[in-house]
Amino acid sequence: MKLSRKIIIFICVVALFGLGVTYLLLHFILLNRFEKLDEAALQSKLDNVVATYQSELQTLKTGLRKYSTWDDTYRFMQPEEPEQMPAVDRQTYLDSNFSPVTYEINHFDMTALLDNSGQLRYGGVYNPDTRTVSALTPEYLTLLNLIRSKLSVPAGDEGSRCGIVLLDNGPMLITLAPIINNSGDLPVIGTAVAGRLLRQEEIVRMREETQSSLQMKVIDSAAPAAGKGQSVWMTSEPGGMMSIHAVVNDLFGNPAIEMILLHPREIYDSGLKTIISFRKFFLAWTLLMCIISLIFVKRSILGRMSALVRNIRAIGSSKDLSIRIDSSGSDEFSEVEHEFNRMIDSLQQAQEELQLQSMLDPLTQLPNRSLFFSRLNEAIASVKNTGQQIVLVFIDLDHFKTVNDTLGHDFGDAMLREIALRISRVIGKHDVVSRLGGDEFTILLADASDSDSMNAQLSRIQEALSLPHRIQGHLLYNTASIGVSVYPQNGEDADYLVKQADLAMFHVKESGRNSILQYSEELEESIRRRKVLSQQLLSAAINDEFEVHYQPILASDSLKVAKLEALLRWTSPSHGPVSPAEFIPLAETSGSIVSIGSWVLRQVCSDLSRFRTDGLELTAAVNISAVQLMQPGLTELLLALLAEYGLPSSSLELEITESVLVSGDNILSSLQELRGHGLRISLDDFGTGFSSLSYLRRFPVDVIKIDRSFISEMTLEPQGDVLVKSIIELSHNLGLKVVSEGIEQAEQFDLLRRLGSDELQGYYISRPMQAVNIYSFLSQNNLIFAKK
Repeated sequence: MKLSRKIIIFICVVALFGLGVTYLLLHFILLNRFEKLDEAALQSKLDNVVATYQSELQTLKTGLRKYSTWDDTYRFMQPEEPEQMPAVDRQTYLDSNFSPVTYEINHFDMTALLDNSGQLRYGGVYNPDTRTVSALTPEYLTLLNLIRSKLSVPAGDEGSRCGIVLLDNGPMLITLAPIINNSGDLPVIGTAVAGRLLRQEEIVRMREETQSSLQMKVIDSAAPAAGKGQSVWMTSEPGGMMSIHAVVNDLFGNPAIEMILLHPREIYDSGLKTIISFRKFFLAWTLLMCIISLIFVKRSILGRMSALVRNIRAIGSSKDLSIRIDSSGSDEFSEVEHEFNRMIDSLQQAQEELQLQSMLDPLTQLPNRSLFFSRLNEAIASVKNTGQQIVLVFIDLDHFKTVNDTLGHDFGDAMLREIALRISRVIGKHDVVSRLGGDEFTILLADASDSDSMNAQLSRIQEALSLPHRIQGHLLYNTASIGVSVYPQNGEDADYLVKQADLAMFHVKESGRNSILQYSEELEESIRRRKVLSQQLLSAAINDEFEVHYQPILASDSLKVAKLEALLRWTSPSHGPVSPAEFIPLAETSGSIVSIGSWVLRQVCSDLSRFRTDGLELTAAVNISAVQLMQPGLTELLLALLAEYGLPSSSLELEITESVLVSGDNILSSLQELRGHGLRISLDDFGTGFSSLSYLRRFPVDVIKIDRSFISEMTLEPQGDVLVKSIIELSHNLGLKVVSEGIEQAEQFDLLRRLGSDELQGYYISRPMQAVNIYSFLSQNNLIFAKK
């Protein structure tokens, strides 16, 4: 065994032995004594409380003696023809001596006078709330009968009895005294009884007088007895407390009240702290002895040990992990030095890895949020007061959550890595791209010296982000919402600049995504406008600010009115007419879209019912948002409205956007339920978002509406109609009808009829109009429609 091990074992054995003996001495002897002292202190408090309790009884007894040992009371208790003393007027005696003032002064709640035969000569109960004295209740009469049957009051003052009784309204202190004359030379003529209810305020007063935590608990005779038959016992309580319990018997000797006192174990706790301090001292003393032992063997090992310690301290104080200990020799200390150097190597490597990981995003290996803010603050400091500007770009990927939800997080992670590479390729060598988290990226453009340079770089970034991604055989398209803030025009603080860029990005998302916006004061004004409009939308339906307009849709073959599309219009009280493109997203964000949608459905059903009454069997297409579809009870609402206005389910066609299709399985079940009740479903703006053949097969869609962007481009290029033709043929092969919207020219109108579009819609046919104008539109255009 090596010498160092022998020394360590020897010191440990001695130290453990000393600590063990000290522990036994302190814990099993001294602490027990401290606990006894705490118990004695608690017993003293109990004695004080009991003395106070006895004092309360004595006070009650003294108050009663003024009436029980008195000639007037003696005369009152004599028979009508007194033998011992002259008679007294009984009513005058009662009025003078048992008025409410008597009860208040003596703190009586009940009094009674019994003659020697046990007959009640007087009894009263005082009500402190009304300050009135009333007759004894049955409960008090029962108590007096029990006293008369179980107790006797001998002659003389020494025959008085005091105690406690339990009543329905709480415990009562009670005293009994013989009724005698002033000189006491006449025989006892009866018994006087007085009682005081032990109310909570009385207990509080006793608690304050004794400076204790006195609690009184009525003993339940049906519950198991506490204290194992003892009248006084102590228990330990949580939180370093102890309690003492004392049983108080009632007037008849039965357990009635349990007095409880809580008391902190002050002496025990103080002793415990002292023991802990002493134990620390002894431990320090033991360590000192160990040091002395080490000094004793200094010639053999401590010289090398001191050198090793100095080297270790030098490395620790300098915090330079590149320093190594100069190791020589082949003894145990040399082995320690070699191992220590190897440990420093590992620590240095781990530190470098941790520093790298703490500054880089683990997925993309781009600078993370912490490093980004550090670089931003450095950049601000470097250009401060120079007139140069810093461009902060905040990027949020559009619909990235959809990729994660539909294809999985592996696809999402691969896309994020690809995005990081693309941005890194298009920015300058002095620019910094970072990933803040999720699908949010930031860029510091150092080379954007003017607006033209900044816009050129932003365009390159946007173009790179909009290119398709090929990941694991899937071709994915994605765009980004980009917000920009510029130092120092938009702010001089890093957090403020990020906030402004984030605000601009958020506005892009709310305005349709896939765009770039620089923060400006006008943007602030736009946000304020959105807040005002969002608030007004909550009461717009109640204030009759909405109106439904209708745009006719023609059947391509017959040029009859196939149906109407219901379009909501809103006139804000503060901003006038507001475009649906502005207020519909606000309604969806604020949640008011549900109530607004219900209002629109009711209004459309009302208009259709009025049309049918006038002989026009028209159908209406109504836009339904994803929020409405996810609300429970939509189907019931629609069926109830159809029944209320006497309309068939074929009267309504529900239009949904492509974004609804990716909102989850709940949407699919809602659409299937609606279609099962005969309602038709149409897919609006087809080709602009997420639609794919798999969605068209899965979802119960009856009609496809080709987006106006395809229609507007159809006649601008030689092959512009190829895509529209393909959509029409594909839809017909799937058994779906096709509506072409956004027709503004006769050339578009004729071409779409030749391509086989089932229905046609647009300004070329008619602008949206009020319901009342539908009649004139039909007559002026000489269109054929069915009349009932």
